[in-house]
Amino acid sequence: MYSKPIFLEPEFKDYIWGGQKLKNIYKKNVKNEECTAESWEISTNKNGESTIKNDKYRGKTLTELFNDLALRKEIFGSKCNNLQEFPILIKFIDANNSLSVQVHPDNEYALKNENSQGKTEMWYILDCEPGAQIICGVKPGVDKDTLKKYINSEKISNCLNYIDVKKGDAIYIPSGTIHALLGKTLVAEVQQNSNITYRVYDWGRVGKDGKPRDLHIKKALDVINIENTPQIKNIGNNEIKINIVKSEFFTTNKINVKNEVVENKAGESFIAVNVIEGNGKLEIENNKYKITKGDSFIIPACVKQYKIQGNLELLESYI
Repeated sequence: MYSKPIFLEPEFKDYIWGGQKLKNIYKKNVKNEECTAESWEISTNKNGESTIKNDKYRGKTLTELFNDLALRKEIFGSKCNNLQEFPILIKFIDANNSLSVQVHPDNEYALKNENSQGKTEMWYILDCEPGAQIICGVKPGVDKDTLKKYINSEKISNCLNYIDVKKGDAIYIPSGTIHALLGKTLVAEVQQNSNITYRVYDWGRVGKDGKPRDLHIKKALDVINIENTPQIKNIGNNEIKINIVKSEFFTTNKINVKNEVVENKAGESFIAVNVIEGNGKLEIENNKYKITKGDSFIIPACVKQYKIQGNLELLESYI
């Protein structure tokens, strides 16, 4: 049985709204030092695959490992046995400037129209400037006709629900929720394994080619659910383990390690771990591995117990 952690090298995206925090704060080996928007930390998505950087699988993509059916159950767990693809995608996002106002489809719509899974996601605010905001949902009283009327103009701002955020806030965003990350926020995103985004409004800006970026108004109107309301809570540091979200698509917890935390698990799913603060050690079967802020790794499903020592904050996600 393979009982070692699988450390991953992310794929980077240099979208126009990115900044330098992934390099400066998380010490990422970015390709574009002036503007890096996202690091796809744990991903098998065809648009950006993580690469294994340790032990005998070094150099393989996470996709290659997941597609090795002889290893599927012991590494990824019985809940992944019948899946066509790895179920989640985890990113670090540096929203130096605002992202487009956007929406993601659910599974039914995405499978029919995009040959893809839908996208439900969760944001955890790693850091932000005072006064930072996000957009999530529409204002009370806004109906679909009103939204349709203003959807491709700056007046859409009058329809949208702006929410103040601070470090440690978590926001659950079901598919169909109109939303946007606004500037000066650093976020960890856990989501379904999908890259389907329908842009609604892009603040009148242009892309690298000098042309306005594509909008997807018809599809966006097809999938927007104005009944979706914000689900936001602040995740503190006082408890050892705090559940952030438990959904049909993924479960994510925050783990606060002050000295040592021992985790026992059933073995039905892998555990995807992102170190968001601090440094320490991971211990599996008396073998110890250094872990530090910015590391992302998978603990195989066959591992029944592991220890984390040091002073750290982690996100753990699984199905």
